[in-house]
Amino acid sequence: MEKAEDKKTQNRIEKIQQALRESQADGLLIEDRSNRHYLTRADVWQGSLIVTEEKAVLLVDFRYYQMAISGVKGCDVKLCKNVDDGIGQIVKDWNIGRLGFETGVLSYLRHKKLEAVIGKARLDEETCGDRLVKECRKIKDEEELSYLRQAQEISDRAYEHILNVARAGMKESDIRMALGTYMIRQGSEGFDIGYISSSGEKTSLPHGGFGDKVIEKGDLLMIDFGAIINGYRSDMTRTFGFGNLSSKQKEIYQIVLDAQEKALSGIRPGMKGKEVDKIARDYIHQAGYEGCFDHGLGHSIGLDGHENPRFNEVEEELLRPGVVMTVEPGIYLPHEFGVRIEDMGVVTESGFENFTKATKELIII
Repeated sequence: MEKAEDKKTQNRIEKIQQALRESQADGLLIEDRSNRHYLTRADVWQGSLIVTEEKAVLLVDFRYYQMAISGVKGCDVKLCKNVDDGIGQIVKDWNIGRLGFETGVLSYLRHKKLEAVIGKARLDEETCGDRLVKECRKIKDEEELSYLRQAQEISDRAYEHILNVARAGMKESDIRMALGTYMIRQGSEGFDIGYISSSGEKTSLPHGGFGDKVIEKGDLLMIDFGAIINGYRSDMTRTFGFGNLSSKQKEIYQIVLDAQEKALSGIRPGMKGKEVDKIARDYIHQAGYEGCFDHGLGHSIGLDGHENPRFNEVEEELLRPGVVMTVEPGIYLPHEFGVRIEDMGVVTESGFENFTKATKELIII
């Protein structure tokens, strides 16, 4: 079924078609959900997108056909009783001799299955569809940025909400459920119970560790969460306290906050990711906490929660306007406590626009 041309989506597919002209492949197979979503601007849960220099078609079975024809833009949609048979038929009909694919995400079993269905054609391992599409996904257009801003606005409100409901005596899971329920009611998609909420000694573990601890007075609580709008994700972390906090807890919090603010104000297009990382890392080290911040300073984000490029000690890629990044330094003291603060925003022509407006004052409940 021929879809009406949408210039924004068509341009995305045209970028891939241009990359194909510069490769040895005759066509490209895209099956990763986020990559399909990006190219077609519709989150069809399953399907196989085939792109050549001149054509593009999304193959789906009956479960996703109505979803696809109502949402997909920029390519044809074809109903298949069996999608794998449909791939084989398209490869034959379009005279595809070498088919590029997503080498970074394709399983061994799927690779063997595709070899069987494409007949005399061959899978071209030199043309990585995952790399080609994700390179395009790095620079967000205005539509994508609007979704990311909306998602972060919901997260900001959710933090205000949780400060009003969190109390000592609640379980960490109570916090996650309160966050998820509130954000769904604010328009976020999906109920992601994978949010991190860790308290007390567990905050010394960047991802919180095991179990469902009861929050106690004197604890810090670290929450890492985000909303989703049209598939685009926000990501933020806040750390706050209950009862009376120690001078050491307050000192560590201020060091992390200062490190983050220095990094945020230092971001410029043309910088390497490792140069931004170094701003925050050096400050933390100079404060006497070398070895207590061992993860990267941040990552890109969009349709996936973690994308490239990164802020870490080895990232050589240069920042470009339109790249959305998180900035999330932390200090983690084993068997004591940890603090992390995370904002997200977009690299601009002159610096960085921070989407995150939630307070970073140390809140004590």
